[in-house]
Amino acid sequence: MKNSYWIAIAVAALIVGILVGYGTWGSSAAKLPEVEKELKTVQSQVAESKKKAGDLESNLGKITNEKLNLEKENADLKEALEKASKKTR
Repeated sequence: MKNSYWIAIAVAALIVGILVGYGTWGSSAAKLPEVEKELKTVQSQVAESKKKAGDLESNLGKITNEKLNLEKENADLKEALEKASKKTR
């Protein structure tokens, strides 16, 4: 009987503590407006950075293709120049 009395007091104290805590801080305590604002700012910056990185990668691909085309054209011109110099000899 004595143990159940203390258990009932402990449960009642726990319930009162939870209710007082919720009443004091409430559900809005978990959502701090400043933190949410900063989070949104950081998320938009990350999205912008990803977009810029994608743009840079596509530009790099274009530049690489142009470089390869120029190297091939240069090799073709050198080959044509060698053939032309052999014909004139």
